[in-house]
Amino acid sequence: MQNSPSLKWNASANFVGLAYTTVIGTVVLPLYLKHLGAEAFGLIGFFLVLQAWMQLFDLGMSPVLSRQTAQFRGENAGYLELLKLVRSLEIIVSGIALVVFLGMSAASAWVASNWLKVGLLSPEKVSNCVVLMGLIIGLRFLATLYRSGIQGTEKQVALNIANIVFVTLRFVGALFLLKYITQDIGDFFVYQLCVGLLELAALAAMFYRFFPVTEKVGIAISWRALGPLLPFAGGMAYTTALWVVVTQLDKLILSNILPLSEYGFFSLVAVVSAGIIQIGAPISQAILPRMTYFLAKGEEGQMLLLYRQSTQLMAAIMLPLTGIIAVFSAELLFAWTGNAEAANWAGPVLFWFALGNGILAISAFQFYLQFAHGKLRLHVIYISVAAAIQIPVIVYVAYEYGVFGVALAWFILRMISFFAWTPIVHRKFARGIHWSWLVGDIGPSFAVTTTLLLLVTSFNLPFGELSRTSTLVALIGIGIVVLTCNILVSRAPRNLLFSTIRSFRND
Repeated sequence: MQNSPSLKWNASANFVGLAYTTVIGTVVLPLYLKHLGAEAFGLIGFFLVLQAWMQLFDLGMSPVLSRQTAQFRGENAGYLELLKLVRSLEIIVSGIALVVFLGMSAASAWVASNWLKVGLLSPEKVSNCVVLMGLIIGLRFLATLYRSGIQGTEKQVALNIANIVFVTLRFVGALFLLKYITQDIGDFFVYQLCVGLLELAALAAMFYRFFPVTEKVGIAISWRALGPLLPFAGGMAYTTALWVVVTQLDKLILSNILPLSEYGFFSLVAVVSAGIIQIGAPISQAILPRMTYFLAKGEEGQMLLLYRQSTQLMAAIMLPLTGIIAVFSAELLFAWTGNAEAANWAGPVLFWFALGNGILAISAFQFYLQFAHGKLRLHVIYISVAAAIQIPVIVYVAYEYGVFGVALAWFILRMISFFAWTPIVHRKFARGIHWSWLVGDIGPSFAVTTTLLLLVTSFNLPFGELSRTSTLVALIGIGIVVLTCNILVSRAPRNLLFSTIRSFRND
């Protein structure tokens, strides 16, 4: 466990795992809509929103465990104290999960009758589903703790293999259930509960297998292990809670405003726009432990080099993806779902959410610097100001202008945040690199993506005359061309591509 796993292998494994999850979700979700109908599908969207809100109760514990695991590796420290920390966090997380489950069970009837705009489904059915959601969310909450610990060990190849297995069970298994056994939304959530139990057991076993110590730790909270981490964990808890409110408030409010059937269409927008953020996850999962590791060893120059190279890679991937999804949002949704009503309703909304989330994914790099240093004061200030501005804006816009107004407001807020806050963070943690980071690391990809998409749209391609398959193939082709050009003009992605080609030739 003392050796540093290959960053390239970890990042590659993360991309493979994410690509598999994306492909499975892309194929399966429209089929959920087909077999369940828009209203029941809206319940799945509501479940995803509640799951995101569960991060409110993480209290900084998952990132603390990931960071501490990486730091113990970098400092070659004993693992008994880390094991005591793990047991303490397990007790706290389990207690929170139980409280959340009991709270959602108590509120289930009110949610079904008063919050959601239910049409065809019975309130009793919806209420039972909310209870099951609470139990599933609690299990996944605890599983997230173990997943964060495994990421800190940088054993991410093994983690992604496990993720692929459980994504297959969660998506493909549920599709088999809906297609051949039952189309009852309650049975769908019962199945997800069973998968959640298996996933929790597997991740816990994987995490404990990586510990080189054999001492046993009792069932008790070790305040000695937790105490030194409380300032960092407190900062993470506060900022995570506010960030959940900032990023999920619109979705929660819209679940009360929109009829459940239309909320099903909006769920497609939420899934696609969230997928944009998830594209950045493999990079962050790979570099965050390594950035922390470099700083623990006093190698700040190596940390900053990794930071800039990762930014270039993120920009080269994220900007083409975001541009394609935004510019061809309606065409993409129709090719994906085959539902013209859903595509026409959701396309204009997805345009602004996609652009906003693309900016958000790149903005996350200023947080990575603070996280690696273990200093979150600036992030606390940022998230506090952002919440104070954005929460009232989103609430007002949602009730006055509806879903389209929320989407446009989200984009504008993300733009202002990116250009106003990132230079402040760089001045504190990476002095002197901001303009070279913005112009040299992000600029080439932005210029190439914008130019190529303007060129493509000027051709007025006849998507309305193409089949769903042909439309999807055309969009993938455009995306590959734009992505390739981005890789070639950006130094770090280009070097990575050529070194990979050379390694294959040498083999």
